[in-house]
Amino acid sequence: MTILSAGPRKGAAESRLPLIQDIFATIGLAAPIAVALLVEMAMGVSEYVMSGMLGTDALASGGFGAQFLYVPKILAMGALYSVAAMGSHAHGADKPDELLRILRQGLRLGAILAVPVMLVMLGLGPVLRFFAARYPDFSLDIDVIEQLMWWALPSVAPFLWFQVIRSFVTILGRPVAITVIGLSILPVFVGILYLLMFGFGGWKGMGVPAIGLATTIICWMQFALGVFYVRRARPFTNYPIFRHLFQGDAKLMKEMLVVGAPIAGAYLFESGMFFASTTAMSGFGEDTLAAHNIVLNITSITFMIPYAMGQAGTVRVGYALGAGRVADARQAGFTAISLALTWMLLAAIVMWLAPRWLAGFYLDLDDVANAAAIAVAMTLFPIAAIFQFFDGLQVSALGALRGYKDTKMPMLIAFIGYWVVGIGGGILLAYVLDVKGPGVWWGLAVGLAASGTMLLLRFLYLSRRRLVLD
Repeated sequence: MTILSAGPRKGAAESRLPLIQDIFATIGLAAPIAVALLVEMAMGVSEYVMSGMLGTDALASGGFGAQFLYVPKILAMGALYSVAAMGSHAHGADKPDELLRILRQGLRLGAILAVPVMLVMLGLGPVLRFFAARYPDFSLDIDVIEQLMWWALPSVAPFLWFQVIRSFVTILGRPVAITVIGLSILPVFVGILYLLMFGFGGWKGMGVPAIGLATTIICWMQFALGVFYVRRARPFTNYPIFRHLFQGDAKLMKEMLVVGAPIAGAYLFESGMFFASTTAMSGFGEDTLAAHNIVLNITSITFMIPYAMGQAGTVRVGYALGAGRVADARQAGFTAISLALTWMLLAAIVMWLAPRWLAGFYLDLDDVANAAAIAVAMTLFPIAAIFQFFDGLQVSALGALRGYKDTKMPMLIAFIGYWVVGIGGGILLAYVLDVKGPGVWWGLAVGLAASGTMLLLRFLYLSRRRLVLD
C-alpha cells in the first residue's frame, strides 16, 4: 500500500480517513525522514570530533567553518521546500505533468540558488579578516577556514539538487530510499574525512580544510545515488525529470519563489535565534556556555522527530488538498502536530527527570573541573523540557501550514516569536533582570510557546475556512 494512498474521492467535508490509518501513514512517511536527518547530524558530529583530534585551535576553526558551511545552504534549501509543498498538491490532484514541471523547475531553481550561496561562502574570509583587524583577540585561523570554503564550493549544486530528489521521493511515498542513501554514505563520509584530514601512505593530510573536500565528494555521491534511484525505480521512471532542463517556466518559477522564499526566511529567523542565544550565553563564562551547548545539542537531536513529522504533514496535507479532500487535509495536519507533541512530551519528561544522566553523555560527572558546568546544565534542562514541547508544536504546525502553501504569515509569526519575544525576552531576563543563563532559555521557551500557539491558531483558522468554503 502506498503511504500517500488516501482512499476514494468523496465529498470534501465528509471524506475522512480512519484516524489510525492516518497515524500510521504519517509515521511511515516521517520515520525514514527522521533517520536521514539524524544521519546528517552524525556527519556534523564526525567533523567536530575529528577537528578536535587536531587540537583546540583546529576545533575552533573547523567547527566554525563546518557550521557556517551549512547556513547559506539551509536558506536555499528552505526556498526549495516549495517543491514539496506544491508538488504534493499536483500529485494529490492526479496531475503528473504539473508535478513533472515543478520538479524540473526545482532543479533549475537549485542551480540558480547555488550561485548566491557560493558567493556568501567566498565572502566569509574577507568578513573574518575585517573583524580580525579590529579585534586583536580574534583567534580563528582564517586561512584554514577560507581553504575549507573553497574546497566546499562544488558541493553546493549537488546538495541543492538532492533536496529536489528528496522531495520527489517523499511526494511519491518512498522516503525510505533517502534513508538508505544516507546510511550508505555515512561510513564513506567518515572514512574519506579521516583519510583526507590525517593523511595516509606517507601523506600528512589536509587538516581542517578536508571537511570542505569530503563534503564535496559526499554531496556528489549522494546526488548520484539519488539520480540512479529515480531513473531506475518505479514509479519514478514515469517522470523524466532530467529532460528539457533548459526550458524555463518563468511563471512557475515565480510561484515557487513566492511559496519558498518565506520558508527560507523562517529558517533564517530560527537559525539566527539559536546563534543569538549562544552569543548571549557566552557573556556568562565558559561553564555556562558549555552547559548551553550540551543542552542545545540534545534538544537538536530530539527536534529531528517533530521536524520530520512537519515535513510529512506538508506532503500529506498538500496531497489531500490537491485531491479535493479538505477534511482529510485538516486531519492530516492535526495528526502530524499530535504525533510531534507526543514525542516531545516524552523527551521533555526525560529532560525533567534525568538531567544529570543526560549531562553525563558529554562531561565526566566525577571530574571536579566539570562541576560548575554540570550545575548550570541541571538548571537549564527543566527549562529545555518546556522549550521542547513548544518547539515540537511550532515546527509541526509550520509543516501543516506549508501544506496549505501558507508561508508568508508563518514567517511573520516566526519573526515575532523567535526574535521579538524569544531573543528580546531572553536578553531582558538575562541581562536587565540579572537572571543570567537561565534567563536566555526562559526567553527561548516563551518565544517558542508564543510562535507555536500562533501557528496552531493559524492552522485552525485556515483549515476551518477551507472546510467552510468547500
